[in-house]
Amino acid sequence: MTPDLPNKPKADGKLIATQKKEKFRKKQQKKLLDDKKAKDQTGWLQKHSKFTIEIDEGDAKIIIDLASCRKGDTRTRNIEQHSKKRQRIEVKPDESKREELLNERLSYIQPFINLKDSSGDPSSRKECNEGQISIDGHRYFIAEGTETVRMLLEQSSSKDRSNNGLLPITIHSILTKPSPFFEDPVNLRGTISNFFAEYFEEKEDATSTNSLPFQIIVASEKAMSKVVGFNVARGAMACGIVPHYDEIWLKGFLKKKYDDGKSNIRILALDNVCDTANLGSLIRTSAAFGINAIILSEDSCDVFYRRCVRVSMGHALTVPSVRVRDLSSTLKSLRESFEVVSYAAVIDKDADMVLEETKRGQIAQNWCCVLGNEGNGLTKGLALSCDHRLRIDMSEEVDSLSVGIAAGILMHGMQEREQKIN
Repeated sequence: MTPDLPNKPKADGKLIATQKKEKFRKKQQKKLLDDKKAKDQTGWLQKHSKFTIEIDEGDAKIIIDLASCRKGDTRTRNIEQHSKKRQRIEVKPDESKREELLNERLSYIQPFINLKDSSGDPSSRKECNEGQISIDGHRYFIAEGTETVRMLLEQSSSKDRSNNGLLPITIHSILTKPSPFFEDPVNLRGTISNFFAEYFEEKEDATSTNSLPFQIIVASEKAMSKVVGFNVARGAMACGIVPHYDEIWLKGFLKKKYDDGKSNIRILALDNVCDTANLGSLIRTSAAFGINAIILSEDSCDVFYRRCVRVSMGHALTVPSVRVRDLSSTLKSLRESFEVVSYAAVIDKDADMVLEETKRGQIAQNWCCVLGNEGNGLTKGLALSCDHRLRIDMSEEVDSLSVGIAAGILMHGMQEREQKIN
C-alpha cells in the first residue's frame, strides 16, 4: 500500500505576482539610477575635458602602440606596418580625431605604461633611479592606492610644505577607475574639488574653466590593466615629479630648526638598506615618531621606488630624504653645526648604551639614529664614527631583529628619553 503523501501548499498566485512586480520595479529603479550616474559622470568629464580623459580597452591598445612608436623600440616596425594597413582601410574621421587626442595626452599616460616590466629593469638601479621613470628630462615616481593618491593630492596643494621647509610636490597625472574617482567612500573627485577648489569655480563664461595643473585619466578596469601591464587591484595610481633634496637643502633645513630652537631635531640615517619594502616601512615609522629627515648612504635603494612609496603609505612624500656620498662625514658635520648626537644601532654586548637602561633626558636634544643593512647591520667603521653605540636589550635566544622592528623600538624609545626643550 502506497503511503499518503503530505498535501503540498497551494501557490499564492497574487503573492507571486506582487513579488515579481516588486522585483521588476527595483530592477528598473536601479537601471534609472545607474543611467543617471553614468550621465552625470560623462557630463562632468565633458565639462572638464581640458584636464580629463576617459579611456577604454581599445584606447589602451592605441596608447601602447603610440608610446612604442615614440620610444622607437623593437615593435616600431610592426606599428608602421599597422599604420600603413590603416591607411589602406577607410578610417572614420571620429577614429582619427580620437587617435589625435590620445596622442596629445600620451605624455601623461606614458609613465604608467608597462609598470610590471619597468620595475624589474636592471639598468634603472642604483644610480638613484631605481623604480623611477625618466621622460622628457623629468624623473617621475608612481604612487599606488587610493589613500596614497589622496595624500599626494593633499601634499601637492598644501601651503604648509614651504612653511615647514619642504620642497613642493608636483602631480603629473592620475590614472583611476571610475568607481573610486566618482563614488563614495573614496570619491577622489570630491578630494580634488576640495583641495583644488579654485579650478572648479564657475566663470562668467560658462564654457570657460581653469585647467588643473595635472591630467586625470579615468580608465575602465580592462583599460587600466592593459596600460600598466598587470591586473590592478588598487583603484587608482598617480604620477608625480621626484623632488630633489640634497645636502645643501639639508643644512639649510636643519639650520632653520636649530636657530629656531623650538623643537628637537630627530634624524634617521640608513646605511646600505637595499630592500624597498623595508625602506618604505622605515619611512612610515619615521613619520609616526616625528623624524624630520632621513639620510641615506649612496648604496641604499631609492625612496621613490614604486614599492617603497606604496609601503610607506605615501609618507615618502612627507618625510624628506637625502642621499649623501659619505655618511660618516655627514654625521660629523651635523654634530659640529647643529649639535646632533649620533647613536649607532648595534647588537654588540659591549655597546656603551642599552635602550631599556637609558633614563629620560639621557638622549640628546638633537639626535640621529643610525641603522645598517638588513643582513649585516652597520659597517664597523661607521658604527665607531658615531658618538654612541646603542643596543636593544633582548632575550639571549634572539640575536637580532628586522631593521623595521628595531627602528620602531629605537625611535620610540629615543623620543621618550630625549632632552625636552624648555
